[in-house]
Amino acid sequence: SSGINAEYGYPDFKYRLMLSVKLADMSGVEWVTLFQENGEKLLGRSTQELGQLKETADEQFDKALDEPLFRRYTFKIRGKLETWNDETRTRMSVFNVADIDPVKESERMLREIAQFA
Repeated sequence: SSGINAEYGYPDFKYRLMLSVKLADMSGVEWVTLFQENGEKLLGRSTQELGQLKETADEQFDKALDEPLFRRYTFKIRGKLETWNDETRTRMSVFNVADIDPVKESERMLREIAQFA
């Protein structure tokens, strides 16, 4: 392995991924955190590949981060209340991300519409 981490004596260095992203839908916006596996799913690249891009090709790295912009996904999100310095906040973490399956999504919507009919 080449790059800055090998130069400083970390030949077995493994990148870890934590993304903070802003999600938006018709109900509003929310900042959420994605960790390793779900970040890789969203970006469509391995963490090692992203790390190598960051070290060698900043422009391609930035492009990789922009790829998911304005695309539709299904997110499963977990909220957790945390208090720090007497301030309580809700921390939102993604525990699953997937591309939208149009057939499944249409079937789900038809079921919901049928409940109101």
